[in-house]
Amino acid sequence: MSIVEVKNLTFGYEDGLLFENVSFDVNEGDFAAIVGDNGVGKSTMIKLLLGLIKPNQGEVRILGNNVRDMKDFTSVGYVPQNSGALASSFPASVEEIIKYSIHDRKISKSDRNRRVDEALDTVGLKDMRKKLMRELSGGQQQRVMLARVLINRPGILILDEPTVGIDGESVDRLLEILHNLNIDDKVTILMVTHDLQSVAPYINKVLCISDHSLAEESAALGATVVHAHSHKHSNEHINHIHCAACESNGHGECDCAEHHHHRHDIKNNCDCSDNEQGGEHHA
Repeated sequence: MSIVEVKNLTFGYEDGLLFENVSFDVNEGDFAAIVGDNGVGKSTMIKLLLGLIKPNQGEVRILGNNVRDMKDFTSVGYVPQNSGALASSFPASVEEIIKYSIHDRKISKSDRNRRVDEALDTVGLKDMRKKLMRELSGGQQQRVMLARVLINRPGILILDEPTVGIDGESVDRLLEILHNLNIDDKVTILMVTHDLQSVAPYINKVLCISDHSLAEESAALGATVVHAHSHKHSNEHINHIHCAACESNGHGECDCAEHHHHRHDIKNNCDCSDNEQGGEHHA
């Protein structure tokens, strides 16, 4: 099922086109990355997907609805670029920022508090709820901004360069959280990134923007696919989880079931698809 559909999209400014006749789909359960050089229009594509700007031609659909006609975007969670740093300038606590981001104002106080607890637990910040945003690290601030959209329980997450400005350990933590959301909660994720190497273990689709076009590509073979939660295979002593592509394409009895670490090299150890490329569609 297509969650995001872009058909024959053309868009440009007075000084020239950014996109010409671009078409692509993001399917339910995908973890997709939009990549490309600076200035090619990655963030502009996000604005088009969210209906913040209108294409010159073509259409964008989310969950089957043309974004031009959508009035309710509660099914979409959007984390803008540098949103954590911007939020740190407000004299608000972590709890306040998350709680008052709930779209449904009719829910009870107890349900509101429960949702705050769930969101903070998901991003690993329950002990930070009373802290002011400016007291947190950059990585923690970014996780708060993720919790801010998760409180509305979206089915799709769109993130614009969420790893910019945070340290490597924080990047790893954030990507693990996103991976768990993708696999455990079946959240579809579309993320603009400049760091394909870091996200490659988690994604199953790469959308590369260049020369006014967008092409779907496979990430390099040999990337380490990350397994984040329990799933039984033939070896009952080994638990692991598939990447997004394994979840959607099915998974055979491959060598990764024999590995004692929650990682395996898809080039050498695992053929989880039916094609001759082995793990090409994994990451």
